[in-house]
Amino acid sequence: MSEPPAAGRLVVVGGGPSGLAAAWKASVEADRAGASLEIVVLEADDQVGGKARTEHAADFLIETGPQGFLDDQPVLREMIDACDLQSDVLAPEPAANRRYIYRGGRLRELSRSPLAFARSGLLGPIGLARLAMEPLVPGRRNGDAEGTAGEDESLFDFAARRMGRQAARRLISPVVLGIFAGDARQLSAAAALPRLVAMERAYGSLFKAMRAGRRRGVPPPGHRTFLQGIQSLPQGIAALPGIEVRCNRRATAVERRGKHFTVVSSTGDVAADAVVVAADLPAAADLVEGVSADVARELRQIESPPMAVVHTAFEAAAAAHIEPAYGFLVARGEGIRMLGCQYETATFRGRGPDGAFLARSMFGGSVDPEAAELDDDGLIDLTRRELRRTVGIDAEPTWTSVARWPHAIPQYAPGHPERVARINAALDPITGFHLAGNALHGVGLSRAIAVGAECGESAARQLLN
Repeated sequence: MSEPPAAGRLVVVGGGPSGLAAAWKASVEADRAGASLEIVVLEADDQVGGKARTEHAADFLIETGPQGFLDDQPVLREMIDACDLQSDVLAPEPAANRRYIYRGGRLRELSRSPLAFARSGLLGPIGLARLAMEPLVPGRRNGDAEGTAGEDESLFDFAARRMGRQAARRLISPVVLGIFAGDARQLSAAAALPRLVAMERAYGSLFKAMRAGRRRGVPPPGHRTFLQGIQSLPQGIAALPGIEVRCNRRATAVERRGKHFTVVSSTGDVAADAVVVAADLPAAADLVEGVSADVARELRQIESPPMAVVHTAFEAAAAAHIEPAYGFLVARGEGIRMLGCQYETATFRGRGPDGAFLARSMFGGSVDPEAAELDDDGLIDLTRRELRRTVGIDAEPTWTSVARWPHAIPQYAPGHPERVARINAALDPITGFHLAGNALHGVGLSRAIAVGAECGESAARQLLN
């Protein structure tokens, strides 16, 4: 029996996790409808993955972008099943439950034990007392304004209001650095960490919300990766039937032609009945220009500062004094430019040979973009000095690598929800055009995948109906 003629062509710009999720979900929708849909993915690089990039060198497994993902999205689990990667999903080592913040000249454990936390010195007596009062602080419930006069509240202001300014400065700000490489004072609470805002709205208190979750037996999302690295997932999706991936095809523009589109690329134009753009922020803004100048203008106002990821490997003896843990974050004002450091060989098995310690250090972001601009030798030298100061590694690394992301993590500034609403309003009338990636709805890998899948499903349904 011959295959039915294609109902249309969907072109996905960007072969990262979000773009490939869009392609996969569109393929699933076509299969469910018993229809044929031509799905083409254009990727500028010579391999898929985007920032989800895994490298193998000197017997080490190197994650130059995201180290793992939260297993909080059902569609992500469906994709893992589709790629037959279930047996490759890797949970962290037990030691990774230990996490630290470098403050006051030393590492202090961010313990889940109230007594151990109180003894850590992360907060002083006044800060601890104020934190303990969090359940008594009136919460904003559903329907309340986001902030004074309806303004969007920053993450710092949200944390200070609920937990006190000391906790906001010493706890939340370093954690935000680890997630966004950004300044908690310059990030929207509602856009950057919507789960916290939702907890307050539902229960009036973060502590009450966490207690309610424990009573219901709801575990927090788990941190996961893959045995062969995070790039396993995009590579698995790209290999599935029904998706045509064209690497080394840099798209430079999307032109609207009535009800259809033309994607202009480095190796020729590609006609499309629907388009999903899942590129980095600057590239996405340029691509959207030919569809909506208003949306392009909005996207260009979202910052995505540079970051550098430095891996340094040491012989085990050089790090024998370091307590196995996930790693540490660095509070600002400590004279340390490093945002944080992850102990890769203590977090996930298979990250290096026996007898080696692999550290992954982050620099740059919105708080110190100049650090990411240092040359490789300068970054490695800075990393060595700061590892010596923070964790006492006083040895020559046996192996090093530097990865750079000129536009790393979008910064959702206060007012971001209103920006998203304006973008959605501008794109809604344009049938067949969708914006995926992490520019608008969440910077985490799992959230970007969910957004991509939503775009792919919507595009497929439009073409098949």
